[in-house]
Amino acid sequence: MKEEYNVAVLGGGPGGYVAAILAARLGAKVILIEKNKLGGTCLNAGCIPTKALLKCAAVHAGVASAGRYGVEYESVYFDFRKMMEFKNRVVDQLVGGVNQLIKANKIDLIIGEGRIINRQNILVKTPAGNEKINAQNIIVATGAQEVTIPGFEPDGDQVLNSTQILSLQELPRRLTIIGGGVIGVEFASLFNSLGVEVTILELTDRLIPTEDEEISQVLQGFLEKKGVKIQLNILAQSVEKQAEGNLLVRAKPPDGSLQGVNCDKLLVSVGRKACFQNTGLIELGVRIKEDRIVTDEHMQTNISGIYAVGDITLSEQLAHVAYMEARTAVFNIKGETCNADYTAIPHCIYTSPEVAGVGLSEQKARELYGDVKAARFPFYGNGKAIIDGHNEGFVKIVFRDDSQEIVGASIIGTKATELITGVTLAVQKKMKVMDIVNTVYAHPTLSEALGETALAAAGLNLHSV
Repeated sequence: MKEEYNVAVLGGGPGGYVAAILAARLGAKVILIEKNKLGGTCLNAGCIPTKALLKCAAVHAGVASAGRYGVEYESVYFDFRKMMEFKNRVVDQLVGGVNQLIKANKIDLIIGEGRIINRQNILVKTPAGNEKINAQNIIVATGAQEVTIPGFEPDGDQVLNSTQILSLQELPRRLTIIGGGVIGVEFASLFNSLGVEVTILELTDRLIPTEDEEISQVLQGFLEKKGVKIQLNILAQSVEKQAEGNLLVRAKPPDGSLQGVNCDKLLVSVGRKACFQNTGLIELGVRIKEDRIVTDEHMQTNISGIYAVGDITLSEQLAHVAYMEARTAVFNIKGETCNADYTAIPHCIYTSPEVAGVGLSEQKARELYGDVKAARFPFYGNGKAIIDGHNEGFVKIVFRDDSQEIVGASIIGTKATELITGVTLAVQKKMKVMDIVNTVYAHPTLSEALGETALAAAGLNLHSV
């Protein structure tokens, strides 16, 4: 390819393909370089396939509990292989859709491994040979991969990472999960709902340590009530393969003793690390901090014309953050000043019940502002939640006592990942409690819980004590 491009994008995940499409729609000549499949981890081995399987599990649970609505079945069962086939169809459809968008926007796509060799050139290694790409601007969006623990290296058979477990063809009888973060609790919820004996081993003193402490405790209670075994403050030491496909995981609690956990499969889910080591950025002298790429508010690195977005930056490793950063980079490349804004980034966990949050947790808000308050509204006071058969959990908003500004929110309960958008707007726009109180919510809807929480914050409780 001899022509010069306005924008070359390295990596075809959420940050990369969004950057490529937006740049093309704004009139740039764009090339997208991806070494595997378009869609990155999110579409192929993360957000989408896991949520597809969780939907399958939710449908099974819904049918199994249909008797409460007067709908009776003689027997209810699930076919795990068909669930996996559904997951694969969803992934294929969405990846195919991204491919069509790339074609429709006349973006040149090259499948190969790209390495930046200087300020405006990328050398791409392909099965057919090497190609040199010349571009005025380069956006790097090469994503992240699973962290591996020494002694627990995945073998693709019994010791699995979060990608490999999505290729199971049969359910294990017992699953142990190292890591009680977002990925760990989602898989725990999924496999538990399908009848698998699940044990979580978490190094810290609570599940999902990045979330609000109250939410972490409540989620732990829900999972344990459903039969998930949870061990906190425990360090996995070793794994040993035994007879008849059995694994013995040894772990050390605070008292220093060794405990053994037997299982058929072991999932290692202790986080993800940025992937940029083979992009040429290090050799170019791009600034690095905490093993991530440092950018300015325009997503530009310390090298003019080279931008970084998504999981390789210092921001949260979330697909929607990558989308926002991709837009920011492209707008600035096209001459429209735009700053990345992390004020109101929603984060969602698709357990049963769901968890979502935005802005500051109650603990973080107290550290920052000192005088803050939190108000709650339980879903058992919401008519739609009762009708839906999911009235567990609550909405919590955190607000400053002096100004009444809403600075954060957490939700645990049905459709929490959908409801969080309403509070995200409130945090983004620095809305106050009475702004929510004076908003009319349709009845009966789950969204009324947001208004009821604001009423509680104002001391005007209507449907809660």
